[in-house]
Amino acid sequence: MTIPQQLQAGLASYPKAIRLIFANHLGKYLLIPVLLNIIVVIAFIFSGVGVSDWINGIIERSVDSMNGWIHAAMIGIKIIIPIVFFALFVFIGGTIVNVLMSPIYTFLSEKTETILTGKEFPFDLKQTLKDVWRAVIIAISNTAKQLILTALCLLLNFVPVAGSIVSLVLIFIINAYYFGSGFMDYTFERWRISAKDSRNETYQMKYLAIANGAVYSLPLYLFCGAFIAAFIGGVSTVAATISQTELKGKQA
Repeated sequence: MTIPQQLQAGLASYPKAIRLIFANHLGKYLLIPVLLNIIVVIAFIFSGVGVSDWINGIIERSVDSMNGWIHAAMIGIKIIIPIVFFALFVFIGGTIVNVLMSPIYTFLSEKTETILTGKEFPFDLKQTLKDVWRAVIIAISNTAKQLILTALCLLLNFVPVAGSIVSLVLIFIINAYYFGSGFMDYTFERWRISAKDSRNETYQMKYLAIANGAVYSLPLYLFCGAFIAAFIGGVSTVAATISQTELKGKQA
């Protein structure tokens, strides 16, 4: 497939995914990651509050008297640390939710292929646990690569204007690719393609992966976008499965 064909296939699968989800009463599964997002962000913020209290406790025990500057610093810590933890959630909260949602995304991908092809996949607890574990490992691996490449791209910001624009575009493409590859792997895993071969297959169809992940990644650039992205995660999984299943049918 050419680059335009891959991009078109990836984006065109989203309207199909939405129709399939609501036609087959799968919409309830889209609410679960939103609830998980709320739980995770609350956990992050409360963790920030706890850390700030711990730091302030150390300061109180370390100083003999509380002057104005120390008191102001403690107030700043009380405000800034929870904000830092919320910012951390913005960066990695989506990955944490994706890891927690692995069993649901595995089910959605499997259900989608069954609807499209009629092929049934009997439940196997041992295999399901292996599938979920693989999804967790790939999500963590992809996140590590995303963070490293994102850090390298941020160095471009030292080049005024042009560097910042290029950095923003590259970071978006990197995030889209790795999120897209994660959604595609649910199908590759079910087809019993090894993790290594899955990475190779995804790289061969990298523009399909980018198109799939772009829809999920775009809201992450917005305020509270992680909540929107969480809602889209299930749709992205179904969209990836549709495009891969259709491609497999064409190849057959």
